[in-house]
Amino acid sequence: MRPAVSPTRRHAAVAWFSSPAADSGVEQAAFSQQTTQGSQRRPPPSRKSANSPPFKRQPRNKLYQSSAVALFNDVVQRSGTAASGSSASSFEAAKQSFASSTTGQAQPVAASALDEWEITAKMKEISEMLVGPQEKLRLFQNDILPLVKELRGHMPKHLYISTIKFLRDTCDAVAEHGLTRTSLALSKMLATVGKWDLDVRNELVLNLCHVLVGTKHPSAERHVILEELLDMWKHLSRLKRRSQMYHHSGPQFVLPAVDEIMNNIYAASFPWKKNGSVAERNSVWTSPTTRALASIFVQFRPEQSRELIPGLLATLAVLSDPRLARDGSQIKAAPLLNLVSKALEHQPADESYVNDVFASETRFPSAKLAELQSYVAAQWPQAMELLLRKDSAWRQGRSSSLEHQPSSHSHSSSSHSSLAIFHKQLRAAYESRNTGAVVFIWQNLRARLAQTPDLGRQLREDPAFLDFCVFVWCAFRRSEKLQETLDVMQQVQIQPTLRTYTNMMHGWKLCKDADRIEALWQKLAESGLKLDAVIWTERISGLIEAGKPQAGIHALAEMQGMWKKAMASKGDAEGAVSIAVQPTIEVVNAALKGLMALDRRAANEVLSWAGREGIEPNIRTFNILIRESFRSSRSGSPEDVRSLLRAMKSQGVEPDGATFTIIIEELLGGLESASAAEQVHVVEQILADIQAAGLRGNLETYGKMLYAVSSLANGGADEAIATVQQHMRADGFSATSHMVTILIERALSRDPLPSDTGATIRALLEEHRLSNINQGDQTLWERVMSAHAVTGDVPAAMDVFGQLARAGRPVTSLPCLSDLLKALLADRNAKTMADAKEVVRVVLNHKLERAAVEGGFSERDDRYWRHHFWFLAKENGLMNGASVPPELDSTPRG
Repeated sequence: MRPAVSPTRRHAAVAWFSSPAADSGVEQAAFSQQTTQGSQRRPPPSRKSANSPPFKRQPRNKLYQSSAVALFNDVVQRSGTAASGSSASSFEAAKQSFASSTTGQAQPVAASALDEWEITAKMKEISEMLVGPQEKLRLFQNDILPLVKELRGHMPKHLYISTIKFLRDTCDAVAEHGLTRTSLALSKMLATVGKWDLDVRNELVLNLCHVLVGTKHPSAERHVILEELLDMWKHLSRLKRRSQMYHHSGPQFVLPAVDEIMNNIYAASFPWKKNGSVAERNSVWTSPTTRALASIFVQFRPEQSRELIPGLLATLAVLSDPRLARDGSQIKAAPLLNLVSKALEHQPADESYVNDVFASETRFPSAKLAELQSYVAAQWPQAMELLLRKDSAWRQGRSSSLEHQPSSHSHSSSSHSSLAIFHKQLRAAYESRNTGAVVFIWQNLRARLAQTPDLGRQLREDPAFLDFCVFVWCAFRRSEKLQETLDVMQQVQIQPTLRTYTNMMHGWKLCKDADRIEALWQKLAESGLKLDAVIWTERISGLIEAGKPQAGIHALAEMQGMWKKAMASKGDAEGAVSIAVQPTIEVVNAALKGLMALDRRAANEVLSWAGREGIEPNIRTFNILIRESFRSSRSGSPEDVRSLLRAMKSQGVEPDGATFTIIIEELLGGLESASAAEQVHVVEQILADIQAAGLRGNLETYGKMLYAVSSLANGGADEAIATVQQHMRADGFSATSHMVTILIERALSRDPLPSDTGATIRALLEEHRLSNINQGDQTLWERVMSAHAVTGDVPAAMDVFGQLARAGRPVTSLPCLSDLLKALLADRNAKTMADAKEVVRVVLNHKLERAAVEGGFSERDDRYWRHHFWFLAKENGLMNGASVPPELDSTPRG
């Protein structure tokens, strides 16, 4: 085998799949030994010249260079001629030793030392700058944080202390100057270096509350600050949770369910420290109310989470103030408000408690803290009413301004819309594994069901919602909630169906509860209910993935045995279907997928058994085998994937988009650091190997490959794109609108943007014969409009916008519209301002017309109205006040 690129660990998949070469047997044996002894591989030889010191970083600028020299003089050199000479000679000797060493551990250690010097020098430079806290933080984030991340886990103690001091000092400066738009970034940076202290984060929360209370802001700015405050609480709820470390979704609450903290809330009424002093027992920090509120943040110890109580009380006061917060903000804070309300129901807080909390030692400027104390104490009755009132807007899950607005649609459609919102919320909460939010949404649904009987009819018409609830409770191992769901089904007269039981099995499969899967199956078998292939598949795959592969294989054999028995009894397949289910390749694939991860030999035996039983493999079977062959490439045969591709050809199985996606992702996934020549070589090798296997791609697969190679770094993308297009044309295919869109976005992704980018865009359109909006799709022309705007051809951009609007398909992509609006506002003459107003008018009218057809706006539109496009339109006076919906008036942000 000839490696397509250097046989390093990151390119193992590429080398493993490359074509055979007519090399000597010695070379092939050496390569074979290398692939079977991955852990013993030696690193590839350095490509640097002998005279170039490895890992040496170049100074970033003259200012940095002078700081580094100053640091060297302070740390390395000593006063006196002898000491100076000794230090200099020692440093030169160390430098020569490092430059001459190319193996072992010397390089990483020296590289880390250089990183440490860079960070220390740059930290000193930034700290001494006469700029504001936000500018210092920006410099820290750009220049120091990446190096800190590299050293994470190996950071010297003095460097760790200086980094923490810089960040804590910045928090103090933010609070002192009342700055916004920095809180979340600061807290995340502290978390990056493993600092979980809550006193500084409480300080950031108090600062945002004080800015809202103490300064008058335009509605748009006030909304931005309030969003930052809520995002801060969402971040705090996820802080120090391992399950959220690599979760890259947007800000959202991750809180425990009410029943998970009720024991802690009840326990708060008992003395915390029986042997403590009288002062400790009477302290506000050990009071039942503080302990109940602190139990909300279960990932911290009570003595840590109580640091957040002042910020929590101030936030509650702000949310209860109609001058500062609307219903929409309360609804967004509902998961937190729900837990706080439960805590304060059992352990009430009065004005005296509020004053005691703010009178305690808190990290926040004392004058501002006194102002906040006065505000929170005065607002506290309204805050308690917000929390304890049963008909609060946040409990209903919708804004009162939307709830009472005139509407021509029926009550039935309103209930249906509410059910759709519940379904969307529940799905989002499940996907983020937020148990507390799932429970909260379920409780809201049950409360709404009691208040709105018509909702029961909507549930009967859409039983899939309760089936999904059944799945969620099984996946979360919440048997009591599963029983509640079954009770609700009985209440609204919905009978569990085979789909309900299949959802149960799927949920138990995810939590690997094989015993419950088998227990349910026995009940279903005894009931005489006619089972289908879907539930058989769920049972078989569930047993295998839950750690009982033999039971899963036995179930598959049982299914085949019942089918054969039915065939013998009825004489033909048509009659056998009435009493048994015929195993299909989809059932075998489900078993195969689980077995490949547990026991590859057993998986091969099942596949051979299926062949003997006349169950032919399909494309999904081959896709499972191909992906697993890549994953086990170190122990598998280098010929495996090519053999599978040839087998597909011989059996007449056509590859689909997933086949090529698997190959492309596995082979191109390790090319980020490869050179341009290596990248192009690998792309050519992939195409050659696919062609050698007798397979032929289609437009979908070529589109996937074009998208994959368009993001290659290090200069290989352009030539790789040309290679893919050349093969595509050789196969008789022309570029689709999707492909042209990929090429346009590729041209716009360069930084900085070349001066001839506009000409490149026009050349692409001309090359693919795209001259008007009737050719190509909507997405393509929206991107073309954006490209014209970004490259400065505003008339051409407006021409495309106008053509689409006149054709009845106006631009709806807000990022593309933002590009157009920014380009129009850049000139600010009479013509461009008139065009900008027309753009906003067309977009707004189109949205209002769609809302009228759909029966109003829903919660999913909240993000739409918060887009920067609407902020630009409002700030520049481009909207007619009479036509602006209340949702837009209350939510635009920068």
